[in-house]
Amino acid sequence: MVSIETSNTPIPDTIATEPERRRRSGLLAKMRWEFAEYWFAYLLIFPSLLLLAALIAYPVANTFISSFSHVDPIGRVISFGTLDNFRKLRADPVLGQVLRQTAIYTFTSVGITTVVSFILALLLNQDFPGRTLAKVLLLLSWAAPLSVTAILWRWIFHGQLGAFNYVLSRLGLITDYRVWLAEPRTAMAAAIYVEIWSSIPFVTITLLAGIQSVPREVYDAAKMDGANAWREFWDMTLPLMKAVTFIATLLSVIYAFNSFTIIWIFTKGNPANRTDIIVTYLYKLAFVNLDFGAASALAVLTFGLLMVFSLTYSRLYLGRRTG
Repeated sequence: MVSIETSNTPIPDTIATEPERRRRSGLLAKMRWEFAEYWFAYLLIFPSLLLLAALIAYPVANTFISSFSHVDPIGRVISFGTLDNFRKLRADPVLGQVLRQTAIYTFTSVGITTVVSFILALLLNQDFPGRTLAKVLLLLSWAAPLSVTAILWRWIFHGQLGAFNYVLSRLGLITDYRVWLAEPRTAMAAAIYVEIWSSIPFVTITLLAGIQSVPREVYDAAKMDGANAWREFWDMTLPLMKAVTFIATLLSVIYAFNSFTIIWIFTKGNPANRTDIIVTYLYKLAFVNLDFGAASALAVLTFGLLMVFSLTYSRLYLGRRTG
């Protein structure tokens, strides 16, 4: 009688993973075919990839390395593998104040910008004489460099020569000229105003494009059901504009969070860091105090804050959308 013994020897990987190997070989063959077919296109974009790596990838990697290193006053890494830079930021008495000011600056400007831009987009979506001219004027204000815009508004808010004081005095609202940019509250309010003024064109055009992409049949069907203008806006326009509003708001938060130009031209964060936001305070750490390690650590924290906000905001938005 022949006995049959069972073996515990595992099945060879060549048999167990044969479908996976076929899939991988097919993918590699497709990649080789695409490279052979489009090699000239890849060759043309290769210099751009090198430039991208030199201008973005290397500085980002160097910032992460410097944040965990001892760095000398000219920015050279002395030794890697330390958390001293982050401990220094935790003990910094000014950083908490700067974070609060950044939050106020960012969310106030973005909130007002979104509401005003939505109203302007709805108005520009209507057919009225001069609509094309209004769009052109809106884009012209956006086309000006932000540094030029900030310098112009700094002169408008000038304490002795500014047009703002002159207009208020002519209207009888003030009796003595005020140095608006020397007082923390008024300086921050002026910076927020200019941030709103410079952001409205981009957000308005983005929202207008979203409104114009809504099919007219949706509104025609709503009118046949007896919906008025308010119900059309609340039940049709807002739900269909969620994706565009989400993108415009997220980009506005990122831009305002990193808005260095306006604050620096207006006040340089003075007086006593009362108008600093994260990016201006980071600049002071690096190029005024020559503390490149702490500045790199703050840059990494800023990146982390924006990443957490973006992921949380995206999840909340997607949750509401799927719900």
